[in-house]
Amino acid sequence: MSSVYDWKQLEQEIGSVLESNKDYRGIIEGVRPLLQKLLTHEELIPAAYQEPLLNKYAQYLLYKPDNEAFSVIAFIWGAGQTAPVHDHLVWGLVGLYRGSVIEKRFKREDHGVSAEPRYSIREVSEVKADKGDITFVYPPDYDIHGVSNPFDDIAITVHIYGTDIGKQERHIHDVQTGTYRDVVTKHDNPVPIYS
Repeated sequence: MSSVYDWKQLEQEIGSVLESNKDYRGIIEGVRPLLQKLLTHEELIPAAYQEPLLNKYAQYLLYKPDNEAFSVIAFIWGAGQTAPVHDHLVWGLVGLYRGSVIEKRFKREDHGVSAEPRYSIREVSEVKADKGDITFVYPPDYDIHGVSNPFDDIAITVHIYGTDIGKQERHIHDVQTGTYRDVVTKHDNPVPIYS
């Protein structure tokens, strides 16, 4: 498949950002303009990968380097589809490629190992993200969120994470009970769309 983007150049540019920044905030600021460039490519996501699944949002791996230092993922959100409140345990950026989504941010408040519940999750903000908008995640303070598409149109988000997020063990949080369960959200395609 011919590429509409120079993925090797992106790999070099993100590699440079990672070499020169050891803190999450610096990485986010360094990768943000690279994601902005990606969002402008009208043919970035092949048409066959732009339809949501019936039972959940679709998660398609676009690209990852051999060392899995990062991954680029397209999420396709059908009307009414939502992701539960979750964390990532790695840095990441989310850009709106098409449509709009609602992102709710949460903060974990620990109560101690002997407390019941051990922690609580408190909603701290809600934003509507539209085409071209970019948000970010990184642990521990900016890592927990929930995303939904309450609108009638399909939404597409493009994510860059600091690992292959389709292999990353992380957590789904129950806001009501202050508990979590482990989860790995695998990609819906077995191999990257671009190599």
